[in-house]
Amino acid sequence: MPDTHPRTHMTTALALRATARAVVGHRRRAWCWLGTGITAVVVGLAVGPGADEASIGWLRALAVFCVGCGPVAGAVGVAALVNSRRIRRAVAAHAWMACSAVAIPPSQGPPRVVLRHPADGTLIPLSARTVAPRYHLANPEPRGVLWWAGDPRTGGVIAPPGGKHLVRVRPTRSDHVRRRDVEAAVRHGLLARPAPPQPHLTVLESADQAHELDLSYAELAEAARRFSRPGTDGHLARNGPDVRAVPWWRVRVLLEISKVRPAAVSAAFAAVMLLLWWLWARDLQNYIPLLAGILSAGYALRFGLLALRAVPVVKALHRAARAPAPVPKRYVLLPGFDDGLVLVLFPAHGGPEDMPEASLEVNPPGDPKHPWQGMPPPVGTLELRGWWDSAPTVVPWIGGRPLWPRYPYERVNLDDHRERDYFAALLGRGQP
Repeated sequence: MPDTHPRTHMTTALALRATARAVVGHRRRAWCWLGTGITAVVVGLAVGPGADEASIGWLRALAVFCVGCGPVAGAVGVAALVNSRRIRRAVAAHAWMACSAVAIPPSQGPPRVVLRHPADGTLIPLSARTVAPRYHLANPEPRGVLWWAGDPRTGGVIAPPGGKHLVRVRPTRSDHVRRRDVEAAVRHGLLARPAPPQPHLTVLESADQAHELDLSYAELAEAARRFSRPGTDGHLARNGPDVRAVPWWRVRVLLEISKVRPAAVSAAFAAVMLLLWWLWARDLQNYIPLLAGILSAGYALRFGLLALRAVPVVKALHRAARAPAPVPKRYVLLPGFDDGLVLVLFPAHGGPEDMPEASLEVNPPGDPKHPWQGMPPPVGTLELRGWWDSAPTVVPWIGGRPLWPRYPYERVNLDDHRERDYFAALLGRGQP
């Protein structure tokens, strides 16, 4: 039987399967960092003296590298274990609450957010405690919603809707900064936003909840308008090249998907380091450029293997975007999971009672720094361009610009309870 929150009779956040898996994964990664650091130090101390006596330069350089970097990796592991313990304590003691949220752009340091408590409307200024590659998880856009489990006085955990990616937060320390963040959130209209749907984390079966869903065009369109943020005008600060007139590598999104750029950069750096070692450091028995070149070559191989699989997909998307015969559809644009968007497609000619016929997860239209800039309207019509064979490859066009899909075009089968659960999660009424 799942644990229940003593004051709300709701299951605690840890009872959600996605959250429990995230806690286990976080702890596993922390132990990996700690184990790697200890192993590196042991290996360095074991082989270093022998390599020095035998005058084996490359092995001595490797031992120095291990002894130098091992303690750093171990310290990261210890810090991650402490962080993991605090995360688990928070999600085991509190239930998830969906809160309207505003991100405060920091001048420096970790991101800050302001949450609005769904029950009493209290504004809660918080600061994230995580590493830079995870800063984006504290951004509530495009829904303007974050899940929160914790105590405003001591902190807790926030997560994008779904509870799969956990970020520990603490109350913002400075009174001055807290007041300034709250004032900024009020200016952004946080107090005027409607309360988001709360996650259904009770012991009711998700399939029974999903069975009561209304997935008609009218209901989904209303949800999309509710999730949309003010100021959405569909305009980008800088328009990219016309994808119909340039090769695929000139399109920023396609180049990122292809993984060609990191593979090329890693390969070039590896070549420079190996050439530097061969022409200069080899005679001085300096093996640091050699080790750096080998590590970079490993990264180049990893990204190169990814590029071998991604480039054919990117070329197919580029061809589909230039297909001559578009198919019109009505769409509803909903915030997805993992910072994506979901297009729910309906017949071009129909009424408000129509049910969805397909869905397509797409990338946000903006650049990496401002991914939600240029968002199209939440409801409207689009053109699907592509090839409608056994495995459809299509690209939606809205307002003369493509939205690049992350996954293939999928027809909706509402008789499948998993798909109904998926739509329930999109609407904030279930687990993804």
